[in-house]
Amino acid sequence: MKIACSMLAAALLGATALRAQEIPESLTWEQCVRIATVNNPDLVASHESLRSYEAKFGGSYSAYYPQVTATTEGAYNHSSNGTAVGSASSSSGTGGTTGAFGGSSSMLHQYTAAITVSQTLYDGGLTPGNVSQAKANYHAQIAAFVVKKSLISYDLKSAFAQMLYAQELLTLTKDIVRRRRSDADLIHLKYDGGRENKGSWMLSESNYRQAVLDFHNAERNVSVSRRQLAQVMGVMTAKTFSAMGTLATQTPPDSPNFDQLSTETPDHFQQIWNTESSRAGITIAKAGYQPTVSAGFTWERQDQRFFPNSGGWSADLSASLPIFSGGKTYFDVKSAEAQLRQALANLKSNDDSSAYTLAKNHSTLLGDIEAVGVYQDTVAAQKVRAEIGEGQYSDGLISYTDFNLIENDLVTAEKQELQGRRDAVIAEANWEYAQGKGSIP
Repeated sequence: MKIACSMLAAALLGATALRAQEIPESLTWEQCVRIATVNNPDLVASHESLRSYEAKFGGSYSAYYPQVTATTEGAYNHSSNGTAVGSASSSSGTGGTTGAFGGSSSMLHQYTAAITVSQTLYDGGLTPGNVSQAKANYHAQIAAFVVKKSLISYDLKSAFAQMLYAQELLTLTKDIVRRRRSDADLIHLKYDGGRENKGSWMLSESNYRQAVLDFHNAERNVSVSRRQLAQVMGVMTAKTFSAMGTLATQTPPDSPNFDQLSTETPDHFQQIWNTESSRAGITIAKAGYQPTVSAGFTWERQDQRFFPNSGGWSADLSASLPIFSGGKTYFDVKSAEAQLRQALANLKSNDDSSAYTLAKNHSTLLGDIEAVGVYQDTVAAQKVRAEIGEGQYSDGLISYTDFNLIENDLVTAEKQELQGRRDAVIAEANWEYAQGKGSIP
């Protein structure tokens, strides 16, 4: 995992130049992934959090090593007494001075320099427990980082799919406006010729205005989708750009082992390491029952001048055993044991929930992919039906009611097919997220 973190850090540094560049007018999926990897603030924050836990893990080993401290101190002491009047005289060093009023004073300069080395020899398992807990917390954070990457990948894929959908919808609604205008003109001619009633003409104009409204909404939807995609990439910009690609998906395996997959997700590993952290917490709590043994060595120099010349050394070995802590250690152990049982229960609950989510998202994806095929067949049939219906209506073989119904069915089918392809891509993103996978490296 350290290698993975180093690779991500290198990718962030290597792609810094991309951040300063302007967003291209057209973005492919691969370009969106590269930009989001560098700029998404949530991903950057999660990576920095991971580095913090890594540093804490490294720092947990410090108690295994001796602690070395260097100190230096200077002191100036002055004292005086007596009130007799006399002549003033002085002497240096530690001698006294006779004051003008017959008093005497003394002063002392004292300098100390020392180096102290201390080492904990035994602490009842506190240090190993702290190291184990820091390690577990670090690995849990690695799993959390993978979860965050998969979530951002889901957001990015969904936003990219929404952008493609908005662009295709704009093209589709523009074509619908053209068809509705053509239909309205045809019906107007029939109305002027006395072969169609006013209600049919008014309804055809209403259908045209509805098509224009849908087109304007599609234009606004493109703008909103563009901003959504830019937000996920972490490059909020007012510049206009488009997405390049197609709304297509890949069919997943028919019957995967969801129970097995649930134990391969980053959520599962995060809960595993949370359990290990709770287990280490018991070791830490029980250290309160154990003695602490430590040794120390001090080399010290003292003198009335700086730097001190005379000195000596001392060594000590100490041991302490807690006798009574008011029940604190007992209750700390009980709390730690309860936290472990809670972590084990959370692990089982997480695996069960993951298996269900995987099964549900897999079923949704298969259903959406199958639905796209049905929608495409329906569009093909409705287009043929619309071509035939237009000719029949022009020849007076069918009524406007039937012709309008055929046109409405085609519009509905085209919109449903486009929405179905978008939903399938989002379902694919959901399936990847449930597995803890994604396109973010």
